[in-house]
Amino acid sequence: MAWIRKALPRRTIQASAKSTVTASASMSDCNLASVQASVAACAAVADLTAGLDFVFDRLGDEGDPGDELQYHLDQLCEQAERYTDSSLQDNAGEEWSCSPGTGELIRAACQCAVMVYDQTQPIGVKGFDIEPVLHRSPSSMGTVKAYSMWKIPFTPIPGWSGKTLVISIRGTATVMDHMVNMNGKPKDASTLFKILSKGQPVNVQSHAGFLGCAQDMIPTVTADVRRQLLADEKIRNIVFTGHSAGGAVASLVFLHFLFQQSPDPWISNCKPSLITFGSPPVTSISLTDICKDSSSIGVLLSIVNEYDMISRADGPYLQSVVDLYRSRHGLPPVFNSSAATAERDSKSWPLRLPTFHLLGDIVVLKLHLVDLPSVQGDDALSQASTIVVPTLKAVKVSPQEFAKLLFCDISTHRRKAYIERMEMLATQLWDDSLSLKQV
Repeated sequence: MAWIRKALPRRTIQASAKSTVTASASMSDCNLASVQASVAACAAVADLTAGLDFVFDRLGDEGDPGDELQYHLDQLCEQAERYTDSSLQDNAGEEWSCSPGTGELIRAACQCAVMVYDQTQPIGVKGFDIEPVLHRSPSSMGTVKAYSMWKIPFTPIPGWSGKTLVISIRGTATVMDHMVNMNGKPKDASTLFKILSKGQPVNVQSHAGFLGCAQDMIPTVTADVRRQLLADEKIRNIVFTGHSAGGAVASLVFLHFLFQQSPDPWISNCKPSLITFGSPPVTSISLTDICKDSSSIGVLLSIVNEYDMISRADGPYLQSVVDLYRSRHGLPPVFNSSAATAERDSKSWPLRLPTFHLLGDIVVLKLHLVDLPSVQGDDALSQASTIVVPTLKAVKVSPQEFAKLLFCDISTHRRKAYIERMEMLATQLWDDSLSLKQV
């Protein structure tokens, strides 16, 4: 934001974005994915800034742009909190749980989704032994994302055998990654996978930027997977994972392997799974139930921290959020006319219908505080009759329920937030399992 304010007068940001679209349109004939992503990103910026002129008008010429951005994000969250759909209600969805072994696999997948950014960073206590296999760097233009592979020697999940190969795709780390993310126009996904339901082809569109990444990555990923399977015949399971945009691209790569037109005999003998963390929506229809009809599938989960805005972030949703923020400043909506009738005491903020959906059972992780009896001791804290302990509640929600949620927070999207909640989930699952055995 700092470089934008220095280079452009406040009200010329939108005009500049529009002129960039016009100037770049003639370049799109070269069919380069990077050029297409740039044009689409500029168009998206021009569209959204149409409703945010008042924000740029009020930006000062001095001060830390990071502080200014955080101020607006805090203001947005405060405005969202006026409405009941800004959080997951107690009666929403159904409580979700899994075996301790599956919980450990989810934690390991989250750790791999984080380590693909930096394999030296601390990620907490490891449950499984995770053996690094390889790491591929991204392309300079952002159309091929970085990814890494790991092996897990043993996975204690009923029905699983052999080793597990984890493929983690990196999310947003560069400016070009952001441009790919903003290229959100729907595009026919049949070039990547073809799905039949009751013998009839299913028409599926996908986020164009993520689809382009997946298509460019498939040849290398396929060759690497085949090479690992040939080198280690004990690999029986393949888990695709990723955080944020990495989860979206991992979802599309997973769909390619699940619905291959000419299945690779080595790869088709493995059980494919998908576990994403804070992934943005990626396909025009929900494909979770269709995928689960496959007898070969393993785990299919989209893990979302409550309030994580990125998990809802397609074009119509971001437009609804812009209208929401405008309402805080007494301004009329620019995208959703029904928002004009939303009063401050309304129960929910009107949201536009989503263009894209998540892949996998949507499990929302909700932190809440519980009063537990304390163990008596000498210090003042332990002498209290109860102590307040944060616990994690996992709730499975339908795509229809999820599309009604007004999540507007960025802090819960951070990789650290997902790692921390995975640690809590794995610990609670083991504690619950031990408690049942003692009954």
